[in-house]
Amino acid sequence: MKVSRHYLGKVCRITWLDPCSENSRLSVLAAPKGEKALAKWVEYGIIDDITDGVVRFRHSESYDPEDTEVNEALFGWVQEDLVKEVVVLVPEVPNA
Repeated sequence: MKVSRHYLGKVCRITWLDPCSENSRLSVLAAPKGEKALAKWVEYGIIDDITDGVVRFRHSESYDPEDTEVNEALFGWVQEDLVKEVVVLVPEVPNA
């Protein structure tokens, strides 16, 4: 899927397909084909970059004591073509 730049800076649930390999012995006729052969991942994070067809999302951030700027973060990367769905998560506003 083409991941739109309007997702940048938003907290999202990203569903993507992982071209993993089980290295299993299977009969040629029983070996899965197409998307059935791919593992599915569902991850959460802030999409903060889309460059060269790769989506980068930030899972968490770290601040040093008394700092207001992020100094470290945990990231995930996935090729845009492997993304199946992006859902923007919105905060729930309590009743006033």
